[in-house]
Amino acid sequence: MSSKKYDNFRDVRIGKYDWKVQARVLNLWRGYSRTGEAFKGFNLLLLDSKRARMHAFVPGMIDDEYEQKIQVGKIYYIENFTVKKYRTEDKFRCVRNENQIILNDDTILEPLEENEASIERCWFDLYELDDLRPLSKQSTYLTDVIGIKFKITDGNKSVQVTFWDEFAEYFAEMLKEETVYPVILIIGSARVTLWREEVILTNVGATTFYINCNHRSVVEIRKMIAQNMFSKNKLANGGKRCATIYMVKDIKNLGDDFIESHILCQVKLTKFQQVKTWCHPICTSCYERVHVLNNEETCSFYLRFILLPMMKLDQLYSYWKIVK
Repeated sequence: MSSKKYDNFRDVRIGKYDWKVQARVLNLWRGYSRTGEAFKGFNLLLLDSKRARMHAFVPGMIDDEYEQKIQVGKIYYIENFTVKKYRTEDKFRCVRNENQIILNDDTILEPLEENEASIERCWFDLYELDDLRPLSKQSTYLTDVIGIKFKITDGNKSVQVTFWDEFAEYFAEMLKEETVYPVILIIGSARVTLWREEVILTNVGATTFYINCNHRSVVEIRKMIAQNMFSKNKLANGGKRCATIYMVKDIKNLGDDFIESHILCQVKLTKFQQVKTWCHPICTSCYERVHVLNNEETCSFYLRFILLPMMKLDQLYSYWKIVK
């Protein structure tokens, strides 16, 4: 399969059928009626090599066949599926995307080895706990959060968490097996709601949890705790470090402690290719272009500030002329 050209979930759209993707299954769940009866068909949360997530649905007529093939955490090659827009009344969506994909009888689904595709084992669109209150007034989207349980805290804000039924029992059992404290918890696809005017997080069918998982945000919190900085910094900002400037040759010799760390490197630009557009600023939730609002790059749909890792071309070019 290495000779095939693969599509990206960010490009998936209505009007085409023969999509070819490589994706890791992050979660699998079924919906339930109010009486507790399971709906026919089940749902998948998929992640591709570009860190784009997509919700997939397997209809009841083929769910027995596909459920035997699919294992959460594994990578699959998926070809030929239908792209469908969400309906306005569709609630508790696990990704902020207007489309979902539907598997069918003609869909090809084949397992891949880990060395056949480079895909993260987990990926989240994490929100600050301080930003959850506006989300409690809607039921369209679910939310990813991180904190130390229970209430969970991200060092800036604390929020109550309430799990229910079998999900709560399973969570309690997993906690008994944990030996690393404090427990750092990531909740994926949590429902944000209000109880007596207090924001709380709870679970629905799509909700998952990750206890002390190997994720950069978990590593960041552990570093902040060790440095006694946890209550002073927001996780999204990563904490303020000393402004140590490294040479390129020094970066090559940095040890394991610097894995996924942010560092400063001073370089000299010797050549500069000037083009009209050299980056594509997008929202990390919906993958649409961001716009400038109050001098900040902002997603106009979610009204969410997006921190971009690069400067605009004219800013960098001006800076380059000053340094030169």
